[in-house]
Amino acid sequence: MSIRLQGMWLVKVRSKNADDPQQFRISGALTGNGTYNGVTSTPEVFVNGDSWSITILNNPGSGFVPSEMQIRFPVSAGGFYSFDIESNDSGGDEDFNDLIITCRTPITPDDYIIYGNVGYYSGHCFNPCYQRYFVIDSVLTLQEALKNPALNALIADYYPSRVSELQQRANAVSLNPQPLPPGQGPDFTPLVIPLSDTQPIPPKQRHLVRSTAGSLNLAAGDKKAAKESQDSFSFRQLTSAEAVQEESVSLFRSAIKDSVRQEAISVASRFKLLCETGPLPNAVLRVQEYDRSAAELSGAPYSGLGDRELQGTTICDRNGNYIFRVRMTGEKVSDEILTDTASGESATFQTAPDVMLQLMCPGVAVPAYESAPHWNIGHLHRINICVPKTQSCLIPLACDGIHIIQGVGNIALAEPSPSGARIGGGNYLGSDGLITAFGSGAPAARCAAWYGTLQLRGCLKNPAVKFYRLSYRAIGGSLSFIPFNQPFTLPFDNGVTLVERQVFSSSADAYINVETNTTPTGVWLHAYRNIKARINTAAFANGPYLFRIEGLDASLNPVAGTVETVPLYFDNAAVQARIDPEINMAGVGTLGECALFTLPAGQENPTLTIRYRAVHNLSGSIGFMNSYGLGMLKGSGGFSITPGAAPAIFPAPPFLDGTANTGRNYVYGDHLSCIRYFRGTINESAADSEGYVTANITAASGHWLEPNQTFCAFGVSLSYQLRLTNGEGMYPSTSAGMVLIGIQRP
Repeated sequence: MSIRLQGMWLVKVRSKNADDPQQFRISGALTGNGTYNGVTSTPEVFVNGDSWSITILNNPGSGFVPSEMQIRFPVSAGGFYSFDIESNDSGGDEDFNDLIITCRTPITPDDYIIYGNVGYYSGHCFNPCYQRYFVIDSVLTLQEALKNPALNALIADYYPSRVSELQQRANAVSLNPQPLPPGQGPDFTPLVIPLSDTQPIPPKQRHLVRSTAGSLNLAAGDKKAAKESQDSFSFRQLTSAEAVQEESVSLFRSAIKDSVRQEAISVASRFKLLCETGPLPNAVLRVQEYDRSAAELSGAPYSGLGDRELQGTTICDRNGNYIFRVRMTGEKVSDEILTDTASGESATFQTAPDVMLQLMCPGVAVPAYESAPHWNIGHLHRINICVPKTQSCLIPLACDGIHIIQGVGNIALAEPSPSGARIGGGNYLGSDGLITAFGSGAPAARCAAWYGTLQLRGCLKNPAVKFYRLSYRAIGGSLSFIPFNQPFTLPFDNGVTLVERQVFSSSADAYINVETNTTPTGVWLHAYRNIKARINTAAFANGPYLFRIEGLDASLNPVAGTVETVPLYFDNAAVQARIDPEINMAGVGTLGECALFTLPAGQENPTLTIRYRAVHNLSGSIGFMNSYGLGMLKGSGGFSITPGAAPAIFPAPPFLDGTANTGRNYVYGDHLSCIRYFRGTINESAADSEGYVTANITAASGHWLEPNQTFCAFGVSLSYQLRLTNGEGMYPSTSAGMVLIGIQRP
């Protein structure tokens, strides 16, 4: 990728550290076009033109090919701005010192050099590129910000109509959701709120400029340039530029309290820590000079209604870095005086421009993103641009701008937060991999682990993604991911009949992306294309895992923007459940299974003492018991006993309270803060080392036998239920074997 520059620059080879021949080529200029030998003895080249490009080339033996290039940011010294272009040729190293070119240009009053980095951001955060302003650049970000009272108050103070408009729409469509209103995406005008000042926009600046006459003698160095144009190049050398801010009378008065502003600033700062960021290599930028509207000149907040004047376009390097020259000619200075001068401002030397940058997608004339203006830029000014990832256009998003992993079984999963948790659609997947589901169609899991076979659902519609790989690592263990390659099949219509076809390709050592896979022999059924894996959790040790998916192109190279992770907690631990057949009746003694108890004389309801256990993961410390309990049958029907089951309350974890019971039920509290130590009877403080407890039970009716009964058969049962789900079904329920006894009258 070439480096694009504007105006006049002097180009010189600074150093060469490569065995292969090197060249650099100038194209698109008015003066200086051509290919030059990449050696330090090559004379400095004078290049001039509205917009031109420089490309470094290397010859690995088969002819000259472009090198990788990157820029260093410009510095000011000795009356010149200068910066380096570094290159990496086709050799085996990656040091970017094979050929280094220095570009320099005189510092003049009319030239403003802007530079910086262009990157993307995503996550629950606000635009991280603005230090002095709180900038909201999408409807979704505005909606999230308004949920915080301090931010809501601050935004409503500066932009009351925008807040009111959004609220009115929310009320109107609360029962009939509609697409977001105009303003989503590139049409959304950013909200710009100062963090440390009450004035929305700083007043225009004028520069007190001093300069002297300067010239470059071209005949001595660049004879080609001298022959093409002239023997010398004259310019005004800037010697000093003092920014003088005019006194301004702003009609805007902020009503926000300092305490509320400070709280809002604190919240906004914390949100910046939750951002995922990255560079936008080779981004195409369009630079605009912004003329403030009449309202903005009167002190109103930024509205985006001012006029714009196109300055040109540039292309970022491999790291997203750019350099651009904004030239304020005499005509533009006059325009500044005429259109940007507010009442009470001096028109003398008012030349400091306001600049905004637009991100352009290749082949699209409408900007994908427009930054808020950067006010009163200096002659050498750094401007970093942060673009919402969904508007970046250079990050090949995996699935129409939304996240990749979208569900497990029938439980839908929202996009991942910076912590790894996924919250949305009524479902809550914690960063520890436990799931609570309220969403439609989902099993009613509450703080559940995953078990059995999981159908991992996702979306990889990006046409560049032909394969994908899955990997995993234990959360809290090694940071290295282990390849996951459990095979599975999906329905495939071969034109004759429906068959099951293998998705994992052994030759590619990757899964076929059935969403983009085309074959003349048939088609993958559309309804099943979102299944990305069937995970047999029994193949894993119990515990939390982080699964990762990564999209690959046809050559099995990673596709940018197609990596995502999801936490999943697996548990397939066994349950030890048993009723001791040795049952005791008060006044009678202990008898074994199928024992016949004779009621003591004069006693209709003597206590039965039953020893039992229901323990999930006997040898461990973590369990996902949901409920367990003793039950009783009398004859062919149910029979009530007392005490009954009690809530599983942990006053001193992992021990339960001392409530008498014949079972326990999990007490659900927080969606994400889950109890992982409820294993069953072993949590009772009176349990023995094997988890057995005793229950002293009586008939809830007050008598074991009816007055007209002389005998009846009873069955004592034990059932339990675990907080486990495969995303499609509810908790597994199981009963231990029943113990049979008989009770008779004397």
